[in-house]
Amino acid sequence: MIVLLVAVLALSFVGTGWIRRYCLAHGIVDIPNQRSSHSRIVARGGGIGFSAIFLLAIVLLAMPGLGIAGMVPGRAATGLAGGGIIIALTGWVDDRKGLTQVSRIILHLAAATWAVAWLGPVPAIVGGSTIWMWVTQIAGVIAFAWMTNLYNFMDGTDGIAGVEAVTVALASGFLCTLAGLAVPGHVYWLLAATVTGFLLWNWPPAKIFMGDAGSGFLGFTFAALTLWCSVENIRLFWPCVILLSVFVVDATTTLLRRMLNREKWYMPHSTHAYQKLARRNGHLPIAIGVATINVAVLAPVAWLAWLHPALGFPLAIGVNGALAAVALTVRDKR
Repeated sequence: MIVLLVAVLALSFVGTGWIRRYCLAHGIVDIPNQRSSHSRIVARGGGIGFSAIFLLAIVLLAMPGLGIAGMVPGRAATGLAGGGIIIALTGWVDDRKGLTQVSRIILHLAAATWAVAWLGPVPAIVGGSTIWMWVTQIAGVIAFAWMTNLYNFMDGTDGIAGVEAVTVALASGFLCTLAGLAVPGHVYWLLAATVTGFLLWNWPPAKIFMGDAGSGFLGFTFAALTLWCSVENIRLFWPCVILLSVFVVDATTTLLRRMLNREKWYMPHSTHAYQKLARRNGHLPIAIGVATINVAVLAPVAWLAWLHPALGFPLAIGVNGALAAVALTVRDKR
């Protein structure tokens, strides 16, 4: 497994370099505008590299007779790979040519439905009657689609999305190991290693952006892994939610505020808390800040939620409430 982790990290690093050259040669770049957090032309779409490497590794790990392969259950691999391919290709096409909002929504919902069908059922987490089963399944699909999009919304400064992915995946893998779920833990660490190869290029000042092919894929993958782990062990649900709090809170509170203010919430903007902080302090402090919060605050709280399941929901409410207060204060500060 260690050899595999080193291999995917190296492949991701080399692959990202190749993709950067390809994108620059074919005009797949991000041109600064009034909403941008950067001031120079940068290649985008680099996320397709680590997405493809991670998916390939998952498929290989699900195939029997290949050493450590066969360790990922078929249903989990099908849910992760099937939906992940849809999200990654949708993002890559959007990065290159652009897609309509309707097309993106349909494809995201299709991937979410696929993942919930293979990795669920969601009622295994919340329980309930037959009617409640359908309600929770639909809610699960919506949650998948929102997670896919919110991660994209939060990918607006150098390194932030990569740092979030690496730190959350490492901590989640550790919690899975504590829970006796070695396979999901290894998959989390595989994700962390793959994204690290890209992050070496995306670290401030970024030489390439991951684009929708990477950000949407990461949001989907974290949703899928949370569902898989929670079905295997319900005690992991709130810890997984807590670890994702930074991105979930900033994106969700920003969306709700724009809707309450009757703004065109579906249009691009630059009013997230992290974007305002980046304009004041630069990109590097934001990436370091997210890593620090995840490692020093959210990881210990998630561990506590794992140790004491009855505290999971209150801890999640407390952490998310505190982060929401901070995000709202940052957005209101002139």
